[in-house]
Amino acid sequence: MRYINIDKILAAQLTTPAENPLVGDETRLIDVWFDGSSVRKQLFKKVHKNEQEAMAQELENRGFIRSGNLLINPKAVLFAEMEHEIVGGLVTIGYQDNGKPVELKMETTAFKELCERLAK
Repeated sequence: MRYINIDKILAAQLTTPAENPLVGDETRLIDVWFDGSSVRKQLFKKVHKNEQEAMAQELENRGFIRSGNLLINPKAVLFAEMEHEIVGGLVTIGYQDNGKPVELKMETTAFKELCERLAK
């Protein structure tokens, strides 16, 4: 049994068999970036497919934006910059203990949606 506090999640990366051939049809991976005094990343191994899909749906219901298998909370974005119309953009969701920014790449369509939401 596992409990993940969804209220503390800034972003989540879902790994499926399409991205990683070592992941099975029922076993998946989730990388999660948590909010706190600094942004921390945690990898949850051997997550069941249903658990991964349920978490993704819950995050989307809470307003997270999906960019491929990456889900980002718009409220967590400190800085966003378009790199290129074809490549997409880069968002900063916080800083690590060592002061380095936590930057995630988003595809163009999701980045534009993010910017539209942030502009409101």
